[in-house]
Amino acid sequence: MYLCSDCGNESLKWQWQCPSCKAWNTLKEFKEAKINTSAWVKWGEEKELKKLETIKTTETRIQTSSQELNTVLGGGIVQGSVVLLSGEPGIGKSTLTLQLANWVDEDIVYISGEETEHQIFERSERLKVKNDKLSLLAESNIENILTTLQQYPTHHSVPSSVSESWKGKDTNNDPESSSGWQPKVLVIDSISVMHSDNISGVSGSISQVRYITELIVAYAKTTNTAVFIIGHVTKDGNLAGPKTLEHMVDTVLYFEGDSYDNLRILRSLKNRFGTTSEVALYTMTETGLQDLSNPGLEFIETKDPSIGSSLSITMEGNRPIIIETESLTTYTKFGYPKRSARGINTSKLDLIIAVLSKYTSIKLESYDVYTNIARGFKIDEPGIDLSIAASIISSKLSKTVPKDMIFIGEISLTGNIKPVMHMEKRIKEAKKMGFAKIIGPKGEKDIPGIEIIALKNISELPKYL
Repeated sequence: MYLCSDCGNESLKWQWQCPSCKAWNTLKEFKEAKINTSAWVKWGEEKELKKLETIKTTETRIQTSSQELNTVLGGGIVQGSVVLLSGEPGIGKSTLTLQLANWVDEDIVYISGEETEHQIFERSERLKVKNDKLSLLAESNIENILTTLQQYPTHHSVPSSVSESWKGKDTNNDPESSSGWQPKVLVIDSISVMHSDNISGVSGSISQVRYITELIVAYAKTTNTAVFIIGHVTKDGNLAGPKTLEHMVDTVLYFEGDSYDNLRILRSLKNRFGTTSEVALYTMTETGLQDLSNPGLEFIETKDPSIGSSLSITMEGNRPIIIETESLTTYTKFGYPKRSARGINTSKLDLIIAVLSKYTSIKLESYDVYTNIARGFKIDEPGIDLSIAASIISSKLSKTVPKDMIFIGEISLTGNIKPVMHMEKRIKEAKKMGFAKIIGPKGEKDIPGIEIIALKNISELPKYL
């Protein structure tokens, strides 16, 4: 059996390319332990079946002082949950988890297999972390880590109400007694460098990652400890390790942003305890991450009108965000013009260019087209289609677009402008921020204080620029 180290897909024979994720030279041989069928089989223990209406919810959450983190997690950190945090190197994953000590007034254990305790201390000084309930451990062996956590009360200052119950107990020789007091939050930095002596393979291999994650999940569920696991990403931006890693945890968060910008976005890709449509916005400062609860015009490069620039409002979860789209068109003598997009899918750009060429007088067959979402924002939703088209037309005609104008709407293959979700929220946000006009699809109700220009087809757009 061969497993892909990128996606975890199984293959019966070795191939140069993984048939699932199309990655090259990622199939590694994996031998599963054979089951001895001749041995006596031990039957399982009988359990009690429960009716749904008899089960009471015992979900408890830890509220943090970061409202952005509370939002993206669905209302706070669920005790006993396992959260997988991934992102590009240097984006701020370790900074976020270390700042939990400032955001949570609970006992936290931070375990690092990548840094020494002195390095973590120096980083905590820079981040101004002040929490006497934070404990550090520089270790990468999972057995040593779990054993240390079992003996947690013997080397950690606990509240007096709890310490009274430990008097006279030998916690070093009684592992069951030591399980009564555990940290509320545990950070593993990172899963890729952890290893186990009980299973073959190097750190980061499929077998090691899967086995260690199973141990961590079991620890979290039995001790009711919230665990944050830091994961790495591949060169393609996908989560490193087997795909089963994402299935085993409760929540998957992805930390993204431009390394040359101070904006950071925390997205929820999976959440068993809340919605996956929420995002958390942060700004990276010298003292760490700061909540960006009211972004306003944070994602706009300049307030002055410029050629090839237009504004739109996108939805991230239930939050409307004003963004700026930039486009550049240049004449080319080559037979195949170049199309480049940053922040949106290139196929979306190709579609909009094709529709403009078909239904408007804007011909781009001999022009290179470059499009960018300002501040490194990445957007998949179709509500900004009209803004992208407006910025391309602006660049082609060398006309500036007024910065008091917002473009909202999806462009269909027939050139029609289609309505998008949460249109009323977007319009109210535009009015709150002082914009005068909105160009969008037909059928929207007029709102006092802002002019709505309704378009039926993309052919009507150039005359408003």
